This record gives sequence, structure tokens and C-alpha cells, in this order.
Amino acid sequence: MTEQSNPSATNSDEFDPVDLAVLSNRLDGIVREMENTLLRTARSSVIGLARDFSCSIVTREDELLASAEGLPVHVYGSGLLTRAMRRHHPDPRPGDAYLHNDPYDGNTHAADHSILVPVFVAGEHLFTAVAKAHQADIGNSLATTYMPTAADVYEEGALIFPCVQIQRGYQDVDDIIRMCRARIRVPEVWYGDYLAMLAAGRIAERRLEEMCARFGVDRILSFIEAWFDYTERRARRAIRELPSGVIRVKTRLDPYPGLTEGLVLRAEIEVDHELGRIRGDLRDNPDCVPVGLNLTEATAKNAVVAATLMVLNSASGESRQRVPLNGGSFRCFDVAVRENCVAGIPRHPASCSLATGEVGVRIWAAILAAFADRSDGLGSAEAGFGAPPYLAVVSGDDPERGNAYVTQLLLGTTGGPATAETDGWLSFLGMPAAGLLYRDSVEVDEQKYPIVVKRSMLRRDSEGAGRRRGAPGNLCEYGPRAGSMKVFWALEGVLNPPRGVRGGGIPTTGSAFLVSGNGEVEEHPEAVGGVALQPGERVGSRSPGGGGYGDPFEREPERVLFDVCEGYLSVARAAEAYGVVIAGDPERFETLRIDTDATRVRRVNPRHRTNA
Repeated sequence: MTEQSNPSATNSDEFDPVDLAVLSNRLDGIVREMENTLLRTARSSVIGLARDFSCSIVTREDELLASAEGLPVHVYGSGLLTRAMRRHHPDPRPGDAYLHNDPYDGNTHAADHSILVPVFVAGEHLFTAVAKAHQADIGNSLATTYMPTAADVYEEGALIFPCVQIQRGYQDVDDIIRMCRARIRVPEVWYGDYLAMLAAGRIAERRLEEMCARFGVDRILSFIEAWFDYTERRARRAIRELPSGVIRVKTRLDPYPGLTEGLVLRAEIEVDHELGRIRGDLRDNPDCVPVGLNLTEATAKNAVVAATLMVLNSASGESRQRVPLNGGSFRCFDVAVRENCVAGIPRHPASCSLATGEVGVRIWAAILAAFADRSDGLGSAEAGFGAPPYLAVVSGDDPERGNAYVTQLLLGTTGGPATAETDGWLSFLGMPAAGLLYRDSVEVDEQKYPIVVKRSMLRRDSEGAGRRRGAPGNLCEYGPRAGSMKVFWALEGVLNPPRGVRGGGIPTTGSAFLVSGNGEVEEHPEAVGGVALQPGERVGSRSPGGGGYGDPFEREPERVLFDVCEGYLSVARAAEAYGVVIAGDPERFETLRIDTDATRVRRVNPRHRTNA
């Protein structure tokens, strides 16, 4: 693209498609620069190792313009954040920045701090750069950013910042900084992460100013209009290829402290071919509950939008993304929610501590599975639920460094769900992140904190069987190397496990256990767990696998053999779940081969089928 491009073209149909591609990728490049800055300069491991953050650029009309590799649960609500910023601060100025983590006003949950930087060109507010990151600590009453049993936000204890100004004229507002330092258990870690988020926003500010100077404001505004129109057309075309009509979704959350019967959750999805629109309805759900599972407006609507966008992008035979994630595709969605609803708009002081998990994950997964049930080739099976200890928040005193620490660990994986064409993603770490979170580096965790990881490995035979199988789960154990350690986790999907679709199997579920200093193992089946460990003691985590897609007996024997050689499956499970008989020495993978005749006999005899 050159500066000589015709600046008078404002109709999206007249916009040069080459310019459209160049500018859209340039914006994604700016967001990736934001992401790299945040990843490389953050102090906490939950940001710098696990990458639990997202960056985005939003237009002055509060429409998501670019998000590159942002986590879906984070970036969908970017426009809700900037809308709150403009309402609370109608006259922003260059050099301003705002801190927003209010779950009642567009944010995801209190643990996600968002830094908003309004970007001005020639004195006009044209964009807002958003950097959102999960914090190591937020001042909760316990040393964890997740409070599933909190009766309300007061018991939760988090510091809530309803879009407050944290920089003015490029200088910190010290009142806000001092509040955070006074209440957050690891203030230097928080401040380092704050500076990293702020740097990401300031880099976007500089790059957007440079882009507008090079191509001209009028040309950039014309591009935005054309880009949204183009992605809207792509979304409508993809929607018209879905089965039309209404899909009613029902799923059940496991019992929780304070919810002895669990929670029945519902969603209604209407595919309108005539208008090329998706209408979601979450209003037929219970009122807000007295535990920390309530969704926010952002996470409730995202459960429908992100799940359906995954369906649109899962069509067979596609080699690239069909529908981009931005304000143009969002125009094709209407999601009805109601106030004071567990899957809607929370009413203060309902606790939304786990708004990025549990309830939203259940609805999200159920929508994907419902589309798969409706039409072979769409959607996916359900992914593993819950956050066993591999995903725990840990804290303690570090006698080696003489300070305290709090962090969230991501030392394993949750089994990714199978789709019609692909096996489950092995490094999948939860539906809200869509596989974009990273696993921690064991070595770096052990250097940063006084912990030792005994093992972290695949959990053999834990996948949901299918023509395309779910990914296996993970088995890990860790504990303090020095000093005491507190560990908090939550199990879900044990009584109501992830399901396979179109004949696919149910995976194994998550669980937790403790290992004493003498090696004795004690199971911990409670839904919400918390323990204090001493050196020599360990907490153990068995994470769930992902559900399978399609009849396991239709899986190619060569794929089953590969899975056995890789250690995903045992020889016994290959025969029982997939009807594939493997000959050779199970201890020597190079000797393994398919017994073709025995496999043929086993697969044609119905009595050999299991419910794996």
C-alpha cells in the first residue's frame, strides 16, 4: 500500500482489497508488538510465562478493531470497557490512562486488570489501546484470585477500580498506585505488571499515530468502515451455511459449596438465514447465586459469541479462518441477557470471582456440542472442566529470598475437545483461552519460587475416544522446596463430565490428591480445595481429557497405533475403545504393529464395543 492510494474512496465495495489486507495486518502487527512487550516485561509468571493476558485496539465508537492472539474471553468485552471509559471520562486527553477491573461495568472479573490508553491523532480521540492481564494478587481476603465460595464481593475482598484515572499527562496518579501497594500482597510484582501493561498501551499509541501520519486519517477511517463491512459480509455468508432454526442447549454444573444441587444452565441459539444473524438468549437461567460463579455481561455474552464463532470457523475443508473476530462480525450477533442473572448482568454485590470459568465454560462447551449434534462436521465435543491443582493459585513465604510470593501456576493441560476433522489439542488449557494460554516452564517456576515439581506428564487413557479423539489430560505433582505453601483449586465436571458427540466417548474427569512426606496418597474429592503444605509434601493433580467426536470404531487403525506408540493410549485401551488389536511388545514401541485380521474381527462384532 502507498500514500498515493485514493483517499476519497469511502464505500467498502470500492476499497482496494490489497490495501484492506495490508492495513488489517498492520493493525494486527501493532497488537502483536503490544503482546510481545507485555510478555517480555511482565514480572509475574501468570503473565510472563502462562500468557494470561490480551491486547486489543478499539475504535472511538467502541468496536473491536484488532486483537491478534487475544484470548476470546478477554477481547470480546473490549468495547464494553471503552464504553465505560467514555461514560466516566467524557473528556479524555493525550497522556491519560485508566485502570478498570469493575465486573459490574464491562470487565470480565476483578482479577483481570485492564489498562485503557486513549489514542489521539491531530487532537481527536480515534482509538483506545487496551491491555488486560490476570494479576498474581488483587487483595482478596484469601491469597488467591479465585474465590468460588464468596457469598458476595465483600467476602471476596478484591480491590475494585471502576475505570479510574491512573495516569494524567503521562505521569502516574500516585493515589491509585499507593492504594494498590497497600492492599496487594506482592506490590512490586503488581507494579511491574502495571508498567508492562502501560508500556503495551503506549507502544500502540505511538504506532497508531505513525500509521495515521503515513496514510492519513481519512484513509484510515475509510479502511475501518470497509474492514468491518467486509468481515460482516463474511460472517453473514458463514451463518447462512449453518443449519437454520433454533437450538436449545441445556447443561448442568456440578454441586458446589452453597449449590448443593449444582446448577442447570440453558441457552437458546437461533440461526436466521434471511438476515444472516445469530440470536442468543441466556435469560432462562437462575438469578445470581450466593457464590463466586456469577458471570459478568462481558463473559455471559462472550460464551455465546465466541462459541458460535468457533462453530463458524470449524467447517470441514477450511484451511484458514473464515470469520475474523472483530466489530464487523459482532454486528451479526444479538445476545439477550437480563439483570441479576447467573449468566447475565450481575447485580452488585454478587460475586463474579470465577466469571471467566465454570458457568461460562459450561454454556460455551454445550453450544459447540449442540451444533455438532445438529450437523456432522460442525462444532466440537466438550473440553475438560474445572481447575485441579495444576491450575492452582499458590502462595507462601520464601525463606531463600526473604519475601512472600503469590502466583497462579499452569503446570499441566486440560484435554482439548475433538472436532470433526482434528484430534483434541494436546496443550489446550481451557475453553475461554481457546488454546492460547501457555504452559509454565517448570524450570523457570522452580527458579522464581521455592517449589519443586515432582512430575508433569500425560495421563494415559484419559481421552474421550472417537473417530477423532479428545486430547488426554495431565498428571502432575508439586510442593514447596522451602517454607510453607498454600494451594487453592476447584474441581468441576466430575459428576457431570465433558461429553463426546456423534458417538464420541466421555473422557476421564479431574481429581486432586495429597502426597505425604512418606509417600502416602490421600484423595481430595471436594469441589473447592485448599491445603497448606510443608517441604516434602506434595499436591497432585489429574486433569480431565477432552471429549471424542464420532464413532471410535471408525478411527483409522494407523492413528490408533500412533497414539499407542506416543504413549497416549495403552494396548488394552486401543482394543477396548477403538477395536484395534496391537501386536508386539508394549514396552518397545518399535515392535508394535496392527493385527489386521484380529482388528477386522473385533470391529464387526458389536459385543466388543464399550462406552469409552
